[in-house]
Amino acid sequence: MKILYGINATGNGHISRSRIIVSALKKRGHDLHCIFSGANNNLFDTDVFEPFVIKKGFTFSKQNGKINFLNTFLNIDLVQFIKDIQSLDNDYDLVITDFEPVSAYFSKIRNISSIGIGHQYSFYKNIPMTTKMRFTRILFPYLYTPIKNIIPSHFSHFNQSILPPFLSNEIVNHKLKANSKNNILVYLAWEELEHTIKLLNQIDQHHFIFYCSTKNKKTVNNVTLKPFSENGFKKDLIENKYLITNAGFQLPAEALFIGKKILCKPLEGQPEQEHNAKILKDLGYAATTKTISINSIKDWLHSSKKIKIDFPDSLDLIMDMIENKDKDFSYEIDKLWQIKKTY
Repeated sequence: MKILYGINATGNGHISRSRIIVSALKKRGHDLHCIFSGANNNLFDTDVFEPFVIKKGFTFSKQNGKINFLNTFLNIDLVQFIKDIQSLDNDYDLVITDFEPVSAYFSKIRNISSIGIGHQYSFYKNIPMTTKMRFTRILFPYLYTPIKNIIPSHFSHFNQSILPPFLSNEIVNHKLKANSKNNILVYLAWEELEHTIKLLNQIDQHHFIFYCSTKNKKTVNNVTLKPFSENGFKKDLIENKYLITNAGFQLPAEALFIGKKILCKPLEGQPEQEHNAKILKDLGYAATTKTISINSIKDWLHSSKKIKIDFPDSLDLIMDMIENKDKDFSYEIDKLWQIKKTY
């Protein structure tokens, strides 16, 4: 099939997940054309996505670790959004979107068969949700990416046809010694960089490896700053014992598979991250905090416990679901979860 694959570039979790699926689809002989949209100036290791184009899309504006709704609204450019849709060719057999709106609306307007893949589509199901998320799902994801056929994923199935997180071969089949280093890996893409560095410098009995928008690796006292790198980050994720991150989906899922001690700080005002944080806390999978502070980090280090979850590999099933989108796969999904182990 000739497939248009839309990728939301506002967070690296969408990119990481799509990298796995795009690569697998190409290996099965499909012709892939990719779109990135959303404000991410740190795209890296993009060879697998070729050929791809970058569109503006929609992006949340943030300030001091919070959503700035006024700036988000003011930055919406509907004229450009329509132009981006019109710029796409019409000769696709299928559109797949990982929560990317240009491709989703393109499929709807051009009446092309489409599938939504990712964590956000679990909100179509009857799962536990925060009150804010239950209200927000009326617009998000239904309006943001209007897709009927979905392949959802979550940390748990919640007795629904929901897939486990799908993880890269680098994570599943790694040969490194997991959690062998006592460092704290930090990925806080939504927080203010300089403020966070100064805060971590005050916890000088620990060493932090901080992936951020630096151009070159450098050290600021007890904090090593590293530029974004798929292979480098995966290696540090596997080897280092602790993780501090925002409450996205893909990275916490990978950390749970490896067996890390996790502290999540959701982006304030972002309903999905607030939902993820609550689910992770309720399941006992991670500690959460509303604010990254000296006390919240120290309390977590003192009381945290390691959780390891052997999420089963769902990639082959995802391929089957894409290639047979009208088939009911509820039995196969249920069977997949039966081999999960938690300890």
